[in-house]
Amino acid sequence: MLKKTILLLFCFCLATLVKGQTTILIRHYDKDSAFIKEFYGNHLILRAYESTKFNNFKLIDGSEKLVYRPNDHNNVGVGFNYRFLSINLGFYVPAISKSSSLYGHTHDVDLQSHLYVHKFIIDIYGADYHGYYLANSDATTYNLPNEHVLLRPDIITKNFDVAFQYVFNDKRFSYNAPFYHNEIQRKSAGSFLVGAGVYHTNANGDSAFTPANVRYADFFHDFKFNQTTNAGIDINGGYAYTLVIKKLFFVTAMLSGGAGINYASLANSITNQAEEKTGAEINVTGKFAAGYNSDKFFAGVTYIRLVNEDNAIAPHMWQEGNTGNFRFTVAQRFRLKKNYMPKSDLIKIE
Repeated sequence: MLKKTILLLFCFCLATLVKGQTTILIRHYDKDSAFIKEFYGNHLILRAYESTKFNNFKLIDGSEKLVYRPNDHNNVGVGFNYRFLSINLGFYVPAISKSSSLYGHTHDVDLQSHLYVHKFIIDIYGADYHGYYLANSDATTYNLPNEHVLLRPDIITKNFDVAFQYVFNDKRFSYNAPFYHNEIQRKSAGSFLVGAGVYHTNANGDSAFTPANVRYADFFHDFKFNQTTNAGIDINGGYAYTLVIKKLFFVTAMLSGGAGINYASLANSITNQAEEKTGAEINVTGKFAAGYNSDKFFAGVTYIRLVNEDNAIAPHMWQEGNTGNFRFTVAQRFRLKKNYMPKSDLIKIE
């Protein structure tokens, strides 16, 4: 037990250092085999992938908005599934990423984990991004050339979001099949989802988030804040469905929405001005996957996005964060000579 714990901690730390991702995978013994085929104890699954993670930050005042984006990095990597363990190791490749001279430099730690535990889905987003650019520079009067954007290397955002959902039809509907390749959805099936989540965002900059030459009059009551904190809690619900085509091709789509209460704080660290308010919190989560899935081979794309809007200091003012990733994956399943998954392995945590 001690050796296994040490191994799991080592794998998690290694994945963290190289922009990896770890996942808890639970074997579901009560699956309907006519709908779901499993590849747990007797298969090693190897994969290669290319992915892009993102973490955008918006200020919205009625119909007017400022959109800050990081210089999203494209990563390539490899990973594997074995028994209860799933690890991806990704590496940044400058040659396939956006120009740093145009969009600036972004330094980030972005850990996204998706846990599938029997009837529950648990999504965890933890991100620390340093360096943004104003994606809609036409909101200012700087009249920058088309090939230039307003850089904000001083802006730092920190996010930590946790959402869980109950899957009503887990015996026939598989989340693992499109996203982690250790199951196959044999027949089309779907499930209603219900759950809850907690969300926290903290952002700050050396100067005000609102540019000095913003075109919008009285944007955010002309409050020049350079620090903001949002913390919210909500309940959510939705539906997910996988369409299986000719037993080998699939399309999966999930959409859920939630609403709750949010605490917002805006502050100017230079003048020591601050405003705070308790208001509404709204979020939408979308997941999509499509590809080819046979007994030996998987190829497909996945897209996950969490959009969270928090009410600021007035009813028409909102702060929005949206985070997620896009990934293209190819994977190969190798059958082992011996089944290494004992019946006692109901729950394993990587």
